Amino acid sequence: MTEPHDGPTLDDVIVPQEQAPRDRQEHAKDPHLGDEALEHRTEQERQAVGSDDANPAGADLHSATD
Repeated sequence: MTEPHDGPTLDDVIVPQEQAPRDRQEHAKDPHLGDEALEHRTEQERQAVGSDDANPAGADLHSATD
């Protein structure tokens, strides 16, 4: 015979108060970023590793350079 234990049971599970969104566009995978966001991330990585291909102005655009 098994002995009862003091751990959590299914009675400890909460009832959700709101429903999850039904948008399955990005279900089970990373979100698809736009080309501009990917270029920005790439430039940030180039800056972080000190790549020769890095933009000397940096990865972030500033209003003074527009």
